[in-house]
Amino acid sequence: MQTRKKGFSEKLLTVFSDIKVSKWPLFMVYRPRNFAIKGNHTREVLKRVKPGDILVRSFNGYLNNYFIPGTFKHVGFYLGEVTENHLKQFAEVENPTQFKTGRQMVIYALGDKIVLEDLIDFCRCDGLAVMRFPRQLKSLNKCQIPDILQQYFEDPTGAANKGGDEKTSAESEEKAKKAKKAKKNEQAKEPVKLDATTKAIVENEKKIAQYLAQGKVVEFEKIFKILYRIAIRELSTPYDYDFGIDFFCTTTRSTEFVYFITKSICWNYGIEPERRRVFFKPRTVITPDTFVDGDLEEVWKSDL
Repeated sequence: MQTRKKGFSEKLLTVFSDIKVSKWPLFMVYRPRNFAIKGNHTREVLKRVKPGDILVRSFNGYLNNYFIPGTFKHVGFYLGEVTENHLKQFAEVENPTQFKTGRQMVIYALGDKIVLEDLIDFCRCDGLAVMRFPRQLKSLNKCQIPDILQQYFEDPTGAANKGGDEKTSAESEEKAKKAKKAKKNEQAKEPVKLDATTKAIVENEKKIAQYLAQGKVVEFEKIFKILYRIAIRELSTPYDYDFGIDFFCTTTRSTEFVYFITKSICWNYGIEPERRRVFFKPRTVITPDTFVDGDLEEVWKSDL
């Protein structure tokens, strides 16, 4: 995910995400630090969570809740243990001390940043659900691999023009088209070359998706190592591929990030981009609720 210039709507929602409102008596608080998830809830999550789980959380009373559809507003991917050696080996991070490490770590997107955070800190919210892929993955209803993933597996560099500013700023459509055309011309002159590790990861993802489409059983424990590596690599080598998801706010970025990590399998469980109305406008997004409403196992969920 590239660093982009934020549009007005995105900036506004970013501000709203820090403002909590009480309807009665009416008052507003900026960046409050009290949450409904307490110590006993966190201890329960610590006992049940496993590497590869998807953590979906919500925050009560914030202004941005009125503009983002659904109950949950943010998504993270549970990695389990992350060490400095993992960062050096899998992400090739030169200075691993710049990231948090530990035994129970969550990775997630916050705007254009990828963050590693201790699970206890991630649980500081007002609502939380722990969702899990089956331990034995198999095809549901003979699903077919989505076209956008087929294109990615065939050419992981083919749509590296997400168009961030063009989608979120007030620039005219004509200017957006010119910007995209210029970028395509630049890419044509300097084709992106994949390193051996990326090629191997993409090839493994393709095989996983094909196995599911063919009705074969895939052990989650075996493929988690691939998902782990995909996630960790984002700390130093962020992907730049257009999956057709609109860039808009922290919510949509966090869901797209988890989608990217699990793209080889999540399509089989009803987790795909869809057209939704977000901030008064139809947009192609994956909402956090999609991870809850799909065909994943609900391991734990707080009272909302």
